Amino acid sequence: MPLDIVHNVEKGVRQLLGAPADLAEFLPPQGRARPIAAATQAHQELFRGYVADFPTAYFIAESWWKGCVEAYTSLGHSREEAIDLAYDRRLAGPASAPEVVWFFREYWLDCAKLNATLPEADRVPPEVVLLGWLVEENHTDYVTLLTCMPYWPMALDEKGNWC
Repeated sequence: MPLDIVHNVEKGVRQLLGAPADLAEFLPPQGRARPIAAATQAHQELFRGYVADFPTAYFIAESWWKGCVEAYTSLGHSREEAIDLAYDRRLAGPASAPEVVWFFREYWLDCAKLNATLPEADRVPPEVVLLGWLVEENHTDYVTLLTCMPYWPMALDEKGNWC
């Protein structure tokens, strides 16, 4: 079932893929965007695990979000009003579910750990692995969920490492 969203998915893709560039001066080299087929075997395996785990995250997000919207419809709001009210309370919509945020963070950190073990020429930025490759493989529902986030739920520590 499609998620009830209010954002433009294409714009969300552009924003999320471009956002880490704002921090480039504070980061160790992240590598470069490349298609899946041009990435290391380790990156490809990480991505395959991510895609294999994504249905669980999607189910959680979909169920959780349905409950958020239904809470407002049960108060007498129309479906459209309920969706707007739910977004007013939860900026990332269905991607606000804590388990979903955890899912994206864990895979981002796994990618960062992998990159740290590789020469710079073999690294692939986490945003490419987590979003760019979903787009490349036409995982439309997964892209829709991920782009509900207006920003990546990541931070940098004092040494410039993702945390």
